[in-house]
Amino acid sequence: MFFRFVTAVPLRWVDVDSAGVVNNAVFLSLMEQARYLYFQHLGVLTGHEVPFVLAETTVRFARPGRLGQAIEVAVRTRSLGNTSLLMDYEVRAGDEVLVTAKATLVFVDRDLRPRAVPADWRAAIEQFEEMSAG
Repeated sequence: MFFRFVTAVPLRWVDVDSAGVVNNAVFLSLMEQARYLYFQHLGVLTGHEVPFVLAETTVRFARPGRLGQAIEVAVRTRSLGNTSLLMDYEVRAGDEVLVTAKATLVFVDRDLRPRAVPADWRAAIEQFEEMSAG
């Protein structure tokens, strides 16, 4: 998979167990932070309002993470729907892929009802990911 956006997301002492192995749930937090940085990089996440909810995620654990590893998370938007987008992730330690994941984000209104992906988000994602407008 090709990713245009990769960011360092450091591990914290609290992220590992007594054997120095990263807790499985922590990988979701690492991906959440990378998602925030991805949208910030695209210039679409302004203020403190997040216009979407995480509707679904699938995580495949390839190998354990360990304290002291330099962790990077690769993020990409695979596809855009009318109200949602599908994202891919790789959590890496050097050349090793520790985790791969997919997530579906659904854009919602104030009452948490699905709404169209905002035009500025759609344009920024399509441009960055070099998707054809649609």
